[in-house]
Amino acid sequence: MLRKIFSIASKELRLWLQSPGNWLTVFLVPLAFIGILGSVFAKGTPVITVFAVNEDKGEYGAEIIELLANSENLEFEMLATQDEADARVAKGDRMAAVVIPEDFSEAVKTSDGGSIIVIVDPARKKDGGLVTGLVQSALIKSVVYAEIDRALQGMFKKQSASSENNQFFQTFINAGIKAVLAKEVNAAIDNPLIKVETEPLSQKSSNAEISIMSSLSPGFALAFVFFLISHLAITVVDERETGTLRRLITTPVSRAVILFGKALPFFGVAVIQLVFILLVCNMAFSMELGSEPLALTVIILSTGLCVAGLGIMVAALVKNGAQAAIGAVVIALAMAAVSGCMMPQVKIAGLNMVTPHYWALEGIQNVIARGMGMEGVLMQSGILLGMAVLFFVIGAWRFKFE
Repeated sequence: MLRKIFSIASKELRLWLQSPGNWLTVFLVPLAFIGILGSVFAKGTPVITVFAVNEDKGEYGAEIIELLANSENLEFEMLATQDEADARVAKGDRMAAVVIPEDFSEAVKTSDGGSIIVIVDPARKKDGGLVTGLVQSALIKSVVYAEIDRALQGMFKKQSASSENNQFFQTFINAGIKAVLAKEVNAAIDNPLIKVETEPLSQKSSNAEISIMSSLSPGFALAFVFFLISHLAITVVDERETGTLRRLITTPVSRAVILFGKALPFFGVAVIQLVFILLVCNMAFSMELGSEPLALTVIILSTGLCVAGLGIMVAALVKNGAQAAIGAVVIALAMAAVSGCMMPQVKIAGLNMVTPHYWALEGIQNVIARGMGMEGVLMQSGILLGMAVLFFVIGAWRFKFE
């Protein structure tokens, strides 16, 4: 029986390898996509570029522009007027514009204070809070300095403006106390006594440098590997339509052996594709692969079997090649979106747990991002193997050779 399975599998693999389009969609397309992903996220949080307008003629306007220029996550392109910023943002040239209005430096010294305007593209209104937060973070020192200045100005108003002693007192305050207070407060911002630090739980135990690629790459790798169900379904359905399967069933080979032989090469391709993408991310973007290669191997093999089983089930449920091509892709995309593979923050709780993507992603991230070993993949691999068997049994039961 094994020889028959391998005979069918080797024939299918040779035919699959002869098509350059298969190599392109399975290896080059994911590699290009992950490459773009890595160039954006490999170094951490991406930099946001916005427009900036300084209509203020005082000291605070120039100071704020300088602070924004020193922000790590914010870059800006200077424009001359707010009207120009309105027009450019409205066209979608940038997601937002930061505008320092006229007489801003004088307004900050008043009891009402001054305001910086953030113009946001209506199509990306939800991202406005991100720009506002980055601007506030960049300007915190300037805000502290302005508050000190406003408080001292209030003290001066309580004395006679013509008083010679008041003029001396004001000069003394400006030259000494205000500078000292600003320096001490800014030092406290840079090096606070109470610090809040984020530390991945597994980093101490695994010594792994956890990056955003560890979160995003496995998900997209799984999304691409499950597209193989389309290749498998199309292959099987095409042979059914051409009559090849009907000739095979006349030989002394069981239905399960034939379908297993059809699925086996795609199991191998799925495993190779996953390993290939993870290795590229490791070498090109320094994404950690964990310290337990055996555990990673187990979850990858289980995922490959699930891909093969799902492909057989899809082939059994569709009626023709067109349905196999479109239906399989729709199923793969829907499962990837529901499970959180496309975006970790976007998933449907409860429903995600019925997808193989979810359990495969959990297992891979347990190894590469959480520093776990076999204990992190046993349950996930068991569920994937159960799904693989269920998919294959349904496919073998419902499959029609004519």
